[in-house]
Amino acid sequence: MRTLAKNKIIALGVMLIFLIGLTTCDKEPTEPNKTAAPELPPAQSMQIDLSYFKMNPERSLQKSATSKWNFLAAVATVSYINTTVIVASIAPSLVFAAAISQQPKLQDDGKFHWIYSKSDTILGRVITFEVDLVGWIDETDQESEWEVYVSSNSHIPQLHHFLWYQGRSEIGNKTGWWLFHDDKSPDSLIDVLKVEWDFSDENDKELIFTNAEELSNEYGDYLKYGIEFSDRFLIFFDASENKTNTIYWNAETGAGFIEWQNYHNGAKSYWDENHNDISGPPA
Repeated sequence: MRTLAKNKIIALGVMLIFLIGLTTCDKEPTEPNKTAAPELPPAQSMQIDLSYFKMNPERSLQKSATSKWNFLAAVATVSYINTTVIVASIAPSLVFAAAISQQPKLQDDGKFHWIYSKSDTILGRVITFEVDLVGWIDETDQESEWEVYVSSNSHIPQLHHFLWYQGRSEIGNKTGWWLFHDDKSPDSLIDVLKVEWDFSDENDKELIFTNAEELSNEYGDYLKYGIEFSDRFLIFFDASENKTNTIYWNAETGAGFIEWQNYHNGAKSYWDENHNDISGPPA
């Protein structure tokens, strides 16, 4: 009896060791896949669609005797936002978008490289960039990591393998961020702008542009652009004033409002589908 019990215990021990071995094997990490390049984030991860506000204010005023000052105030504000916030990401986004038509190659550093040239007219000048877009997968965090190096003899100052921006994106590219460096001071690698995106689906998107230049008077200011079905909004936070400003519009009807600290003392000011001033939300 004792021998039989002892044999059963030994058999049970062997079975447990076998099962533990199977469990351990299942938990062992797999080798990183170096045969497939990470999927490029969408070009929209650096861009805001403000085409709704592209119009001729003077011509619009001539069409109707009804005032359109609220909408025109939004147009002027968006124009200011474009020149002070969005302009920093225009050239990088154009350079990045060109990578879609390129084939990456795995190099000796274990990372994929998209190497190509891109010319664009930026602030009235044609500038040619030699681009080295580097991407690889961080297996631990399950994120793709990105670095974009550029060289240019036509840029002022000239750039030589300058790390223009870098970022990370979740596998699947629903969320991620970019950090841009000052191309006017390539030797210092100064952070100037951080862009974070969250694209849950086509009807639920958000982009946040944050001033990352620590010595700037606008450090900490951010602009948030959101899409929720037909709703569109811009939210600007002024860090120095600790104030939040909003522009909202409906992509289907065209109606909206502006709520800005230097317009009508920050009161919500509405317009209808024809951009005419109205006293409250459209019926």
